[in-house]
Amino acid sequence: MKKVVFLTVALVFAASMAFAQAGSVGIFGDAAGTDCNVADVAPGLLNIYAVHVNTVAIASQFAAPTPACMVGATWLSDTAVWPVTVGNSQTGVAVGYGSCQAGNVHVLTLNYFASGTTLPCCYFPVVPHPFAETGQVEVVDCTDALLTASGGTGIINSDSSCLCNVPTEETTWGKVKTLYGE
Repeated sequence: MKKVVFLTVALVFAASMAFAQAGSVGIFGDAAGTDCNVADVAPGLLNIYAVHVNTVAIASQFAAPTPACMVGATWLSDTAVWPVTVGNSQTGVAVGYGSCQAGNVHVLTLNYFASGTTLPCCYFPVVPHPFAETGQVEVVDCTDALLTASGGTGIINSDSSCLCNVPTEETTWGKVKTLYGE
């Protein structure tokens, strides 16, 4: 059933033929996907952006659960950018883009109430959706082919020792759950 939901989201928005490129889905401080650093320096609302970079696609499927190093931050909700968004960033989300999109695609905004106490160099990875058939971040290209993409890692409160654009390591949903608890 879960696989059917993602494929339905993707097929509803089938578009013209285009060159297949899976790209990467990552966490960014801006909706354009150009700054992988996010600042949590004062109490208040904090928007974090999931962006599908370097792609030609009609849909993606992933999860972005709050990392334990975001001390004092509370996930409030996601703001859907596209009309067909099923699930949420914390437990897994499938997003249909509405048409074939190329370049960097703002997929979802993660809304937090932050206390300004996130630890320095807090790595925030994008991981596979728990029901992903391939066990990877999944993308449907503009020819309706199911591809795997890399999950990118953003950094909360970067300092000079943090490295941007570090791809996430392949894992299973069970391993991810053990990192963050249930």
